[in-house]
Amino acid sequence: MPTVIIEGPPLAIQRKRRLAEAVTRLVAQAYDWPEENVILVLHENPDQNVARGGRLLKDRSRTHKVI
Repeated sequence: MPTVIIEGPPLAIQRKRRLAEAVTRLVAQAYDWPEENVILVLHENPDQNVARGGRLLKDRSRTHKVI
């Protein structure tokens, strides 16, 4: 079965649902398999657990919020 793993910042539940539906649909079409056979795993990474350029995202000035 195709498995997709997405690493990213936390998302609101409604956005997770939309993401899961869209990605599942695309992967099922690409493989020509039923959507039920597609597995999607979302790994949410809070800003205190991710660094970029040696600095935690939490310590950077950002306007991006969980939506």
